[in-house]
Amino acid sequence: MAGRGRASWRLVKIHRNYTVDDAARLLKVCKGTVRRWLKTGLPALTDRKPLLILGDDLADYLKGRAKPRSTCGPAECYCFKCRAPRKAAGAMADFTPLTLAGGNLSALCENCGTLMHRRVSNAQLASFHSILDISPRQAPPHLRDSPNPCVNVHLEKEAENHA
Repeated sequence: MAGRGRASWRLVKIHRNYTVDDAARLLKVCKGTVRRWLKTGLPALTDRKPLLILGDDLADYLKGRAKPRSTCGPAECYCFKCRAPRKAAGAMADFTPLTLAGGNLSALCENCGTLMHRRVSNAQLASFHSILDISPRQAPPHLRDSPNPCVNVHLEKEAENHA
């Protein structure tokens, strides 16, 4: 039973004991994966069969395997293609206001050229001006602000054709 991504320690009940099969089913990983964890340091009660893994030990082991979160620096945006915080190419970015309090900063990754985005408040924007050359862009118009907000005009023609 293979799952996607990493096993989450938040699924583990710390006051419960798990067999290898129970832990694999709970975390949506293969039983072989849990056995590999046991060989690489996951503590278990081995004096009885089946092996029992304490929930607290399992949660601690999974927390220890978790990667630390990466935070973006003042002139960085997160690039999904590189999977790391990267600086803007040419130190240039576009700012699109989305609300009265802030908006979206868009820039190209200096390594791969992928478009990156970062939400910033108006207060943060002042500090970005000293690092990046920011060009303001006009916010996209809201659908409710247009004179004809209904875009389903083709439905009237379909109703006439089917009548």
